[in-house]
Amino acid sequence: MNFKYLLFTFLFITVNLFSQKKEKVLFTVADEPVLTSEFINVYKKNLNLINEGENGIDNYLELYINYKLKVKQAKDLKLDTLSQYKKELNQYKESLLMPYLKDEAVTNKLVKEAYERMLKEVNASHILIFSKKEDTPADTLAAFNKLVEARKKIVDGADFETIAKEYSEDPSVKQNGGDIGYFTALQMVYPFENVAYNTKIGEVSEPFKTKFGYHILKINNIRKAQGEVEVAHIMLKTPSDKNKNKIDSIYKLLTVDKQDFGALAKKFSQDASSAIKGGKMKKFTYGRMLEPFAKQAFAIENEEEIAKPFKTKFGWHIIKLLKKYPVESFNAIEEELKQKIEKDSRSNLIGKSIIDSLYKNYTIKVNSVSLKQFNTVNWKETPEKFTSELLKIQDKNILQQDFILFLKKAKGLNVNEAFEKFKETEVLTYYKENLQFTNPTFAATLKEFSEGLMLFELLEQKVWEKSKDSTGLTNFYNNLKAEKYKNKELKNIKGKVISDYQNKLEENWIQELYNTYKVEVNKREKKKVLKQKF
Repeated sequence: MNFKYLLFTFLFITVNLFSQKKEKVLFTVADEPVLTSEFINVYKKNLNLINEGENGIDNYLELYINYKLKVKQAKDLKLDTLSQYKKELNQYKESLLMPYLKDEAVTNKLVKEAYERMLKEVNASHILIFSKKEDTPADTLAAFNKLVEARKKIVDGADFETIAKEYSEDPSVKQNGGDIGYFTALQMVYPFENVAYNTKIGEVSEPFKTKFGYHILKINNIRKAQGEVEVAHIMLKTPSDKNKNKIDSIYKLLTVDKQDFGALAKKFSQDASSAIKGGKMKKFTYGRMLEPFAKQAFAIENEEEIAKPFKTKFGWHIIKLLKKYPVESFNAIEEELKQKIEKDSRSNLIGKSIIDSLYKNYTIKVNSVSLKQFNTVNWKETPEKFTSELLKIQDKNILQQDFILFLKKAKGLNVNEAFEKFKETEVLTYYKENLQFTNPTFAATLKEFSEGLMLFELLEQKVWEKSKDSTGLTNFYNNLKAEKYKNKELKNIKGKVISDYQNKLEENWIQELYNTYKVEVNKREKKKVLKQKF
């Protein structure tokens, strides 16, 4: 087994290096202990990579000692101080942290909730009053009261469409009277979706806020989800009478003359993105498409059936149904839903759950005097006056100057709001900085990767670069030409010779390591390990 194979084996193992006082030492490299439990964990996790037989575990122990020798030399050569090493390790650490920043229970709850909602489609009308981050409390109250007034009129019997056109700031209200058609889960921002799925048919919601502003919703209908459809279409832009005659002629070519839909789409359709594909569009749910278009597409019952020409605000259309896709089972789309939720605004709930947990577990102290100073002294004009401790998380002291750096980027927030965000950020930072000292699995995985980075560099120096030396390779070949290679020409077996030469270089390297570093094996522990059954 060569070094490269061994390295990849050890990159993905989990080693418990904790509770060393209670653990037995299996061997030492230059007086640095390696625990029995560490080796057993490695061996058990890689049984499928190990040759079976009586000497399997014994041989593997020899390989593991060789690995630890190489790690020792890498550290002595200070390969962990190289800038490229530090950069790659930090990048890996950030990616490794991601699962630890998620609350699996909250994630699973949101995934199940999303799927249950995907089984239904909601038809709603809404009224929107825009708001901005820089709005004053008075602005916010005015928007809220405006919606309260609009809602009261509707509840008292006024027509929703009429009130929507009077109050709503959504530009589309002039055309749709506030009716936004059907939609399902993951198609609206989460607060909007929540209200929609928790309001009964015919009811008008209380005012609520999203990132766009303040809303009220009226639920017109809730029906079983229709899944997705895949269609091809032919479109003539602008809904004029001239185009009406032309679209009718194309429809006749399709239905009477039985001409090919794809060919006619390429020839006549003015939707450039789909025309080149014979009119074929990506599959879509009802709520993802313009209401009149979606209504026609989902009304077609049979695949390959062509609907009569119809008009939307964009022009004239002919649709051919290619395939219908019902909502898939939960098991089939669970992973896809997880990915969508992690990108959706509801992912904030997952992060908040982690923050709340950290708040409970950490000792967090706020210096109220230092915080109050930000409201009484102008920090922008006199930042030099802010030198005190502001926040303490466990044993970490955080200064006012750190908060000033945060404030410079915190637009649209007052000091108190910004401080709450700052505190959350600092708590999360502390958690990430200390995870390797509190979580054995994380620490072991990070350690494996850091060792792997060093060993790749060492492998480059000790084996790969040396194997590129044509003189050394030729001499190696000539010494074994007759005995090992049966006098075959080097150019015909060069790949094989290079591989053998690399293995020889590695053997020599390992011998040098044994000559450099003292290895001591605990014979009693080794005997116990060899007797174990795995």
